[in-house]
Amino acid sequence: MSSTDIFTWIQSDQELAQVCELWSEAAMLALDTEFVRTETFHAYLGLIQVCRAEQSWLIDPLTITDWQPFAAILVNPAIVKVFHSMSEDAEVLKHSVGVTIVNVFDTQIAAGFLGYPVQMSYAKLVEGLFDHLLPKEATRSDWLKRPLDDQQCEYAAADVYWLYQAYEIFAVQLRAQQRYDWVIEDCQRQVDSYAPVAPADYYLKLRGGWKLKGSRLQALKDLAAWREVLAQASNYNRGRILADKELIIIAEKMPTNRTQLQQALPLPARKIRLYGDDIIQLVKQAEATRRQDYPVLIDGPLPADQADLLKTIRHHLAELAELHNLPVELLARRKALEMWLRSGSLNGQYQLPEALSGWRRGILVDSVSALINAQWELPNES
Repeated sequence: MSSTDIFTWIQSDQELAQVCELWSEAAMLALDTEFVRTETFHAYLGLIQVCRAEQSWLIDPLTITDWQPFAAILVNPAIVKVFHSMSEDAEVLKHSVGVTIVNVFDTQIAAGFLGYPVQMSYAKLVEGLFDHLLPKEATRSDWLKRPLDDQQCEYAAADVYWLYQAYEIFAVQLRAQQRYDWVIEDCQRQVDSYAPVAPADYYLKLRGGWKLKGSRLQALKDLAAWREVLAQASNYNRGRILADKELIIIAEKMPTNRTQLQQALPLPARKIRLYGDDIIQLVKQAEATRRQDYPVLIDGPLPADQADLLKTIRHHLAELAELHNLPVELLARRKALEMWLRSGSLNGQYQLPEALSGWRRGILVDSVSALINAQWELPNES
């Protein structure tokens, strides 16, 4: 039996409390989750895997009712929690356990700092580090069925076993390069970014609606908030109610009766029956909005001069990335750069986005700020 086969089931609150007491003394734990997400708003958690050294545990969330001991582990700042591509894991644990994880290390992010391809898959990482092929057969299993078969259990235990080993290799390499803290910083920033968006602000994520203004933008805001509340309350996927594009079309056309709604956007009779009255009421409500109460505009494409400046900055960042032996995608993402440029495009008072603070400040802020400020020093030729 290999070390990846050694695992213990945790299937009661008492067992979980006992093992969490053991884990509370650990410096690091490797974790993973298995879940099922189909047409629901929230994923259904099917399994939690934890590894410490040579021992793995499989927690059955279908039999646990008291998550407090495990929540204490997830928020303990003295324990490093290791994941790979943790976005969905963090989301499902936040919903199921009720806490935001603290002190996280994502091996996918770490791999990028160490010269591996950005967004490298876990299977490729394990193969590259250990010359070991992870089985694929159990990847798309139904993790909600019980009992899980031997293949599923071995797959789940192996995931965190190799994750633990990967961390030990990466931590040494990153500390040698004095970049371990950079990874921890980026991982925690990413976890914090998974905080749910307030329903009233969700419309700002619908970038396709950037041309809308006034009452039409108000309609989009109200429709997006209505859909968000309904999706969460009914545990429906947002698109199952109305797709983003459909919300935008309704806000563009502003239908005030069912006939106009059907003409603006042919919808199945079931959706008209379920949601038609709500949609029409929201449109009428938006039409009555006072001008001073119109919502904040959605960010559109950068103006031409700022788009040209962005190209210059991205070219400069490519040079910086090469100088510091970093992937340019890790150095600065386009979204953060656009936010920086938008913040002062009208008055020259630029605000550095939080995503470009921390370790990035010493590498890029001064030189990029010089490029940004140079545009205000040139004579106006218009």
